[in-house]
Amino acid sequence: MGCKTCKQKKEKVTQKDSSGNNLTNTIEDYGLNHGSFIYKLIAFVVVIAALPLILLVLVCQIFIYFFFPKKLANITKNLRNYIKKLGNKYTNFKKDRELKKREREFAKNRGYEENSELVNVVDVEVHENNN
Repeated sequence: MGCKTCKQKKEKVTQKDSSGNNLTNTIEDYGLNHGSFIYKLIAFVVVIAALPLILLVLVCQIFIYFFFPKKLANITKNLRNYIKKLGNKYTNFKKDRELKKREREFAKNRGYEENSELVNVVDVEVHENNN
């Protein structure tokens, strides 16, 4: 039995490519093609690896909710501040690293100190005509 579209999926489809050759494909052939099996396997392994971490976080939350309900606001506030400090340290680290990179990059370049050849250069000479 089955519907018309289900029967069509199981039938072979004949197509012609640009050179005129017949291409016969079935929908069933796409089950393991194009790396889909590998992607599914990788996703499965990642989910299985993440489960212990998720369970650990949930158990810690339940422990805090049951045994420290009055200190929950303070713990949450401290955790937020800690995460903000980590973020600030990371951004400062990135900024310092970028500045050091720029210093190394331009260390051999000429500067703009007094009596430097860059300061004493005349870019435009103006000639006045009194005509």
